[in-house]
Amino acid sequence: MKTLRELLAHVAVVQIIGSLDLPIAGLAYDSRQVVPGGLFVAIAGHHVDGHAYILQALARGARAIVVDARHQSEHALEGATLIKVIDSRVALAPLAAAFYDYPATRLRTIGVTGTKGKSTTTDLVSQLLDACGKTTGLISTVDFKIGNRRWANTTRQSTPEAPDVQALLTEMVANGCDTAVIEATSHALSASWNRLSGCYFDVAVFLNLSHEHLDYHGTFEQYRADKARLFAMLDEPEVGETRSTSLSWAIVNADDPQHQFFLEEAPAKAHQLTYGILKPAEVKGTIVRSGPTGSLVHVCTPWGEGELSLRLPGTFNISNALAALSVTLSQEVPLEQALAALSTTHAPRGRMEPVELGQPFEIIVDYAHSPGSFEQVMGMLRPLVTGRMIAVFGSAGERDIAKRSLQGAIAGRYCDLLILTDEDPRGEDREAIIEEIAAGARQAGLRPNEGYLSIPDRAQALRTALARACPGDLVLLLGKGHEGNIIYADHAIPWHEAAEAQQALRELGYGLTEA
Repeated sequence: MKTLRELLAHVAVVQIIGSLDLPIAGLAYDSRQVVPGGLFVAIAGHHVDGHAYILQALARGARAIVVDARHQSEHALEGATLIKVIDSRVALAPLAAAFYDYPATRLRTIGVTGTKGKSTTTDLVSQLLDACGKTTGLISTVDFKIGNRRWANTTRQSTPEAPDVQALLTEMVANGCDTAVIEATSHALSASWNRLSGCYFDVAVFLNLSHEHLDYHGTFEQYRADKARLFAMLDEPEVGETRSTSLSWAIVNADDPQHQFFLEEAPAKAHQLTYGILKPAEVKGTIVRSGPTGSLVHVCTPWGEGELSLRLPGTFNISNALAALSVTLSQEVPLEQALAALSTTHAPRGRMEPVELGQPFEIIVDYAHSPGSFEQVMGMLRPLVTGRMIAVFGSAGERDIAKRSLQGAIAGRYCDLLILTDEDPRGEDREAIIEEIAAGARQAGLRPNEGYLSIPDRAQALRTALARACPGDLVLLLGKGHEGNIIYADHAIPWHEAAEAQQALRELGYGLTEA
């Protein structure tokens, strides 16, 4: 059990009131999870301020409290040590890494960042390395995985809070994993959230960059800089630990114009590897054929060349697969073995997921929820559809409002019918959100009740789309993907997009067997 003094070794402390020579039994940022003898870190969030729950943490047996100098006045705590820090959210990551004794130093740790494709690529990397003899753990928007055990990520955080990340890494080590694959979001990488500090990445992967999350980052330049911090983290630990190997890799998508910026952020000692389809790259994919169910790609690499038969549709999934292949080759897996394993991989839940119960039209569930992902998914699928393309989607409340009209305009260009509905309205007016999307649809030439329908209830919207679908049509169910609920101001309703679509098909008479 580490002492409070040991946990604070890499934390910027402003003031200490009380003893530091206390053994700490647990670490929590939620007062309800405090254990007797534990440390409670009070964080000021968007909706809840942890400083308001210090008394509850003390009542549950907290031995020490970390507070934010900007949010907490100076006072002693009876029976507990008070530590005032510059920023308690930033302090949470080094505290967590120290509490769990730096588990990343006993793993090969792979981080994947980019605007689009992170969840698919992390999952592909994990599947591929497992198939090639490694034992991986996975932290992604969709799922967590430790060895053979996989379960849904229900946190609504692509990258969980630092103590959760470090706890998962610790479990991976305890269960014999040799590699951790982590979806590294710009929020988690940013200096103000800092969730991934102490992960000591061995491999950093850059997929692509487009204008997204500017409501949080402020500017595109800051968004890019926050993502690029992953590459700056390709360095030896500062805690005096020795990693399994000192060989680090910076892997980037040569097709993205920002790739050089990310390479320049990597330390000089890191090996560099580019992949791509359109531009010159060391791992170069040339598309032989591509269709709605997959692609055949000729791959040329520094390790040789061969054919990749991929069971995922779209050029963007070929790019994701090349990223996963590049990671695998960097880990000394033979090319022939890697290509064979990659041909058996599949997309994670809610990512280009087909729903089939014998209906004469196609249904695809996908997490696409930004203008860039709409352009990507719809642009790829439109030429493959013989009938109409129908899209069901909404836009999240209390999030980027500028994208809503863009979503409507892009969908209006590609689709024959839009059904606008709830995604996660949260505290916003659901109908006002839909109207902002509809404004973009009208700009694209769609007319209300003809080119688009406004149906806030998502279950009804989905059923309306399937009831209107004809043979040869494609129905796109977008924005929810793998997520397990729809969030409103004061409640959330359970939701599973693919299962709801299956139920709606059964109500229409599909997929039923005679008794």
